[in-house]
Amino acid sequence: MNRNFWHIWTIPLLLALVSLFGLIVALVGDGFMDFLSWVSLGIPLVVAGWFVNRPATKRRGH
Repeated sequence: MNRNFWHIWTIPLLLALVSLFGLIVALVGDGFMDFLSWVSLGIPLVVAGWFVNRPATKRRGH
């Protein structure tokens, strides 16, 4: 069960950590930190957009 848990939740947890980093940096930083916050808050949006727009693939066995 532990392997299945990490297989499912690794990417969502990483995206949550990147978002949290971006939010914290946006609150406490200025200048270059603003750039880091924009990039880190944009990464989950890019990943979500990629998954929404990728072509559907057939699964094996179907």
